[in-house]
Amino acid sequence: MTIVVAVATALVVYLSAPWWGAEVSSVHRRTAALVTLAGSVALGVLDPVKVMWAAPLLAILSSVAVVDQVHQIIPNRWVALLFVWGVLERWSTGHWIPALLVAVVIFAFYLMVHVVTHGGMGMGDVKFAGVLAFALGYPAGLVSMVAGIWAAGLYAVVLLVRKKNVRTQKMPLGPFLALGGLVGFLDLLH
Repeated sequence: MTIVVAVATALVVYLSAPWWGAEVSSVHRRTAALVTLAGSVALGVLDPVKVMWAAPLLAILSSVAVVDQVHQIIPNRWVALLFVWGVLERWSTGHWIPALLVAVVIFAFYLMVHVVTHGGMGMGDVKFAGVLAFALGYPAGLVSMVAGIWAAGLYAVVLLVRKKNVRTQKMPLGPFLALGGLVGFLDLLH
């Protein structure tokens, strides 16, 4: 069952690329599909029951990571789709109030960063981070944000050490939020 769900979800990711909200190459489509496939199989091996929840989340996270990496945007359609996934997750597990509280805190934090940096962090990142925190709930939503921030920080340090034009270079946050989302989902499994 895990393989069927993983392959079907990866195929949907690959074929749905025209809907993603930004044009991506076939290489990027394949990358998102393969990440979804590999992640779904791996999570299905860990917990075969949760693969039904994991595969759609991995599809969203991998697609957002690709779109943001290529175009530095997170289209609202992905935020809405993640919100639907989060509502279904809340519906099945409950814990609405802690999930809403962690979402408000994360959204407020990222909004503050957006305002302080004068748009250096995009509103797509702000919305996606808040909805991801809601979707994962507490404490997994908080874990995902901390993991994403740490990953982005480590990447920035690597860029600094390599002496790239870090101060003038745009660094998309979506791939790091997606990575953090995966870490948060793994925390949710436990």
